[in-house]
Amino acid sequence: MNSREAWRYAEDRLLLVSRTFALNINILAGKLHKSILLAYLYLRIADTVEDDPVMGASEKGRILSLFAGIFESAELPEEKIRQFVDALPASWKNSDDPNMDLCLQASVVVPLLHELPEKYTAPVRNVVVEMCGGMAKFALRQEQALSNGWFTLESVSDLDEYCYYVAGIVGKLLTKLFAADSSLIGAEREKLLAQLDVSFGLALQVTNIVKDCIEDSGRRVCFVPEEICRRHGFEHSFDMFAEGADKKSCAAALGELVQKAWKHLDDAIAYTKLIPRVNMRTRLFCLWPLLMAAENLSLIGDGLSVFVSDKKVKITRDDVKNIVKNTMRHFYSNKWIDETYNKLKASH
Repeated sequence: MNSREAWRYAEDRLLLVSRTFALNINILAGKLHKSILLAYLYLRIADTVEDDPVMGASEKGRILSLFAGIFESAELPEEKIRQFVDALPASWKNSDDPNMDLCLQASVVVPLLHELPEKYTAPVRNVVVEMCGGMAKFALRQEQALSNGWFTLESVSDLDEYCYYVAGIVGKLLTKLFAADSSLIGAEREKLLAQLDVSFGLALQVTNIVKDCIEDSGRRVCFVPEEICRRHGFEHSFDMFAEGADKKSCAAALGELVQKAWKHLDDAIAYTKLIPRVNMRTRLFCLWPLLMAAENLSLIGDGLSVFVSDKKVKITRDDVKNIVKNTMRHFYSNKWIDETYNKLKASH
């Protein structure tokens, strides 16, 4: 497969493994687009290994270590790519899952990183190595917890650590790539962005945890920390999903995460306003998922709707279209961004 065909595969695979992120990644252009596209695919590979319901934690850790080893040097050794692919479960070769196919085609997407300058590739390599280490750690913790029935987190600090590894470090990556791509992001502006960038990832992750908590409970997973749930009368966090559980108490517990998500969104909006106005595509890349998250949180309100609605509480396709349309008109205006965001926050 030549370079053009490999890039086409990468672009096609993005659309199959994530419609949501494909939208804002594809608004980008040039080296920034390519670097974030590749970073997303690499992290999706790691996530696919970590999420596998069959593999044991030690095996996940071994395979994640093999994948991280590819990115420990700029050479991206072919032998290490081959070792990673060979270690994947044989059953994946017969799967129709595009995520598994992406893993099996690591030899197609990983070498594409060679085509980008080092100032783009170094941050990508670093985030893959760090995320794989964090995922391996939590895979082991999850396996130990699930042996007792449920995967839960004891404290808010445990939740923060989990969210950092799966999303917060992505914010750090974005700052490095934005600075590499824009001559208007000098050392001082990059420093200001770095003070807020972890919150960019956490805002989206905590919002997803709130939005998806009922679905997660079906997998016997609860990300609402035990210490929060005890404050609201539950012996264990998973008691929120028991038949007959008091819905107001459930909402009060989840509501603490709703407020946490809003605080991270505050920082993420401030982060976005630091992006130079002339970098239209970068601003849109940030604004779209943040305003979608804010609209979702606005619909969720205090959390009660999550537990009483027959359907998952989330924005519609028309809502997404309106966000895209309105931000295309007003992306440059920090005043408009503040007014739009504050209106959503006030309505929750």
